[in-house]
Amino acid sequence: MLRPKKILYIEDDLESREMMGEILRVHGYEYFAASRGLEGIKVATHELPDLILMDLNLPDMSGFEVTTLLKSVRALKSTPIIALTGESTLKAKDMTITAGCEGFISKPINISEFLQKITEYLEGHKESITPDDERRFLSEYNIRLGERLQSKIEELEKANQNLITINEKLNESKQKLSEYNNRLFTLNTLANTLRTLESPEALLRTLPDHLHEGFHVERVILFRYSQKKQQIQGLYATGISEKKPEKLKFNLDHFFYSQLKNETKLVWIKQKDEILNEALLKLAQKLNSTSFLLGSMAGFSSHKDSTGIFRSISTTEQEDFLKTGGETDNRNIVIFIDRGLSQNPFDTYEVRVLKSFLQTASTIFENMTLYHNLLRMLRIKEQEALTDALTGSYNYRYFQSQIEREILRSKRHNNMFSVAMIDVDNFKEYNDTHGHLNGDIALKRLADVIHENIRKSDILARYGGDEFIIILPELNKPQARALAEKLCQVISRTSLPAKKLARKINLTISLGIATYPVDGETEELLVKKADDALYKAKNSGRNTVCISV
Repeated sequence: MLRPKKILYIEDDLESREMMGEILRVHGYEYFAASRGLEGIKVATHELPDLILMDLNLPDMSGFEVTTLLKSVRALKSTPIIALTGESTLKAKDMTITAGCEGFISKPINISEFLQKITEYLEGHKESITPDDERRFLSEYNIRLGERLQSKIEELEKANQNLITINEKLNESKQKLSEYNNRLFTLNTLANTLRTLESPEALLRTLPDHLHEGFHVERVILFRYSQKKQQIQGLYATGISEKKPEKLKFNLDHFFYSQLKNETKLVWIKQKDEILNEALLKLAQKLNSTSFLLGSMAGFSSHKDSTGIFRSISTTEQEDFLKTGGETDNRNIVIFIDRGLSQNPFDTYEVRVLKSFLQTASTIFENMTLYHNLLRMLRIKEQEALTDALTGSYNYRYFQSQIEREILRSKRHNNMFSVAMIDVDNFKEYNDTHGHLNGDIALKRLADVIHENIRKSDILARYGGDEFIIILPELNKPQARALAEKLCQVISRTSLPAKKLARKINLTISLGIATYPVDGETEELLVKKADDALYKAKNSGRNTVCISV
C-alpha cells in the first residue's frame, strides 16, 4: 500500500491553514502546517514533504527568502514549492518562478482546479518562463533579496539596541535597590564599557582587567572548561606571574562543573579549610589562594539557550557553521577572582556587587554573541546563494548578473573584455575509472588551480558539469589567449587523486575565447561564440585554445 503524499502549507492566517487541512485530508493527503517562514523550514527539514504550498507574504521573512533557504537544503532541493497567494499578476508569477518555485496558484482557490493542479505538480509538472524574463526578474529578485537582508541587519541592530536598553534598565533597578554601595557606580560604568566592544572575544579578553581596575581585585583568571578532558585551561588573566595563562591547567570533574553552572553559579570560598572538592583544593594550593570566588558565566546567563534560533537550519548546516567559527560560547567559561597575595577576604556586599556585574557581563556577552552569529549566518547564506557548492567558484546565476554588468561597464568606457569557456578533457573517463568521489575532488582542485592563476578582477564560474566560464575584464583576444594557454600548461601539470592500480588518466582543459564587442554585444552571443570556439578546441586534439573568428 502506497503511503499518502505529504503536503506542507506555510501560511500565517490560522483560518486558511485549517481550511486547507480539511481539504487535503479529505482527499487522502498527509497534511502539515506552519505559520512562519522559519517554522516552515524546520517542519520541512524534519518531515521532508512531497510538496510545499506557501504564501509569499509571511510575517518573519518573504516567501522568496524561504524558497531560497528551502532549496539550499540538500534533501529538499527537488521538492516542488508552489506559491499560493492573492497576487495574481503575471509579474508576480514570473518573480515566483525566478525565486525557485515550481508553480503558482492564485487565491481564492477553486477546489476542483486546485486539486487538479496539486496532482500535476506532484507528478512533476513545472511552470517556466523565457530566459530573457528569467534574467530580468532574477535581477529584480536579487535586488529585493539584498534589500531584505539589509532590512534584517537593521532589525537585528535595533533588537540588539533594545537588549542593551533592557540591560541598562536592569542595572538602574539594581542601583536603586543597592544605593548604599558606591561600587554600583563602577558596575554600571564597566557594563557600558563592555557594550561598546567590537566582539564577544574582545569582551572576554578585557574582562579580567576591568574587574581588576573597577573592583580592586588583584587576580582574575578566565578558564575554558573541556568536558572531554574534565579540565579547565587558562584563557585570559590579570595579576598573575605566568605570562601565558594557557599553561594553567587544572582538573575539574564534570559533576562539580555542572553544579557550578546550573545551581551554585558562584562559589565563595572564605577559608581554604572549607574546600571539600579535591580538584578545587589543588587549584587553591597551586594559585596560593585562601579566599576566592569561582563562577560559571553560563550560570549567570539571562537565557540559557541563546542558539535556539539556529535550530531552524538543518543539522549539517549547523555543524558547518560552527566549524567555520560561527559561535563563541559562554557555556564553558569559568572565572576565578581573588585578592592575590594580600589574602584580604571579600565582604558580603562586594560579593553581591561582583555577582551582579558578572550577571550583566554574561548577558551582554551572550547578546553580543547572538547578534554577531546572526550577522554571520546572513552573510553565509548570502554567499551560498552566489557560489557553487562543490567547487567554491561562482554559480551560473552570478555569472549572468556579472557579465551583464561588464557589458554595461564596457559600453560606458568603450572597453573590450573577453569570455573563456572551459571544458575538462577526459573527465567522464576519469570519473568512471577513479570514482565520483575522486572526480568531485579533482573538479574542486582544478577550480582552485584556475582561480590561483587568474587575476583578482577575473570572475570564475561553474557553467555546469565539468564546464567553467571566466569573465576577463579589459583583455583583448591576444591577451585572453595568453592567459588561457598558461592555464592549459598549469592544469596539465596538476596532480589529482587516483585509485591505486587504476589506469592513469591525465586531465587537461580545452578553452574557447570570445571577445566583446567584436564577437557579440549580448551575453547570449558571447557565450555561444566562446562555446563554438571551445568545440573547435575539443576537435583539434584537446588541451588547446581556440579563438572565435
